[in-house]
Amino acid sequence: MGMYTELNCAVRLKEDTPTPVIAVLLHMLDNRKPAPSPLPAHPLFNTNCWRLILTCSSYYFACCEAQSAVWLDDITHQYCVSVRADLKNYDGEIEKFIDWITPHIDAMEGDFVGYSRYEETEVPTLLYYPNRSFTPSLPSEITA
Repeated sequence: MGMYTELNCAVRLKEDTPTPVIAVLLHMLDNRKPAPSPLPAHPLFNTNCWRLILTCSSYYFACCEAQSAVWLDDITHQYCVSVRADLKNYDGEIEKFIDWITPHIDAMEGDFVGYSRYEETEVPTLLYYPNRSFTPSLPSEITA
């Protein structure tokens, strides 16, 4: 059956983010919207489930419905991306998604952007800009 990995992140995109990137994100939210052609030349788009990253969900995590959004902020005039979803990360889709979107994120080095968590682990992997992750260890009183 396979295990699920949760992705929970929120980022603001740079003002000069290319239109095809926004089109891909909007397609990922609603597969009825056309995907840009050609797709970006990135390993993410060679995976089987790239279209489902923002909308896939299961009952393995507390929030059993994906809650992802992409919107243009009225004040900053930048696109914002918020992801709360989980999927079977067989082809490393989550890591590839983070790698693909990182060049378009408007953040300072070291900014916290979210976390991912494998179904069988208690401790999430924290995600920092640019494309760095850290898995903290649980205090010994929790693991005892």
